[in-house]
Amino acid sequence: MLWKVFFYIKDSLQSFFSAALLTVDYFLFSFQQDSTKRLFRQSEYIHFETYCINLLRRTDKKKFIEDQFDNVNFNLKMFPAVDGATIDIEDLMKQGILSPDNKDLGSGNPLSLAQIGVYLSHHALWEKAANSVNKITFILEDDALIQCDTATLQKFTHYIPEDADIFFINHRKNKIRHINPYVSKFVGRFWGLTAYFLTKNGAKKLLGLTIPIHMSADDMISQLNEKGLINCYCSRQELVVECSNAKDAKNFRFASDILDRTQEKK
Repeated sequence: MLWKVFFYIKDSLQSFFSAALLTVDYFLFSFQQDSTKRLFRQSEYIHFETYCINLLRRTDKKKFIEDQFDNVNFNLKMFPAVDGATIDIEDLMKQGILSPDNKDLGSGNPLSLAQIGVYLSHHALWEKAANSVNKITFILEDDALIQCDTATLQKFTHYIPEDADIFFINHRKNKIRHINPYVSKFVGRFWGLTAYFLTKNGAKKLLGLTIPIHMSADDMISQLNEKGLINCYCSRQELVVECSNAKDAKNFRFASDILDRTQEKK
């Protein structure tokens, strides 16, 4: 299809220019002193647990993730996602978990059951991160394709700022401000929870700020960052890609388990 060819060429050109700009930045930053305080010492081996959110019925995605982590020294744990089909909206409202005025900011409609399921799944892992013995926890969605080896991922985690609450390992063309050759900070609205490191402190913040549910998890985290209530950083390089975006002809593998925003509009 012509549209797939178009998007493939466009993505290839963007990747080329991004790599060129990053090379220039490495050179420019080499003349500057990086004063950013980091969460870890450079010599420290960083321990973290890795959780992947997966609907039990999506065994294809489970295999996709597990195959990526074969022979990798990460403590991968598959986390059963909250299935939207099992959610009782009225009960969640009675418990004070879901706000009656909840809505998808893109369509203006109430959140779909799938969106609520995604939110509750991430929230459950924030609770685990808050109680972890490690400083950071790695959280993935099951359509994540890791684009780096373990050594590269370890290198980037050494640059996580001390005040970071969330460190995403991609930036998905969202607006960012560069901190150093490895780290940028989100400025303005951003989108995507495909793969991120959550700090212990960040997890505790999120648990105190995110119930009841008013909007999607993506929008909620973006708004908290814009308001300065949490600090969201990301890797300069795209270390992961989402494989549920039909416009990404190069990496598209799975239909999304969440309705597209445009399909929800009335």
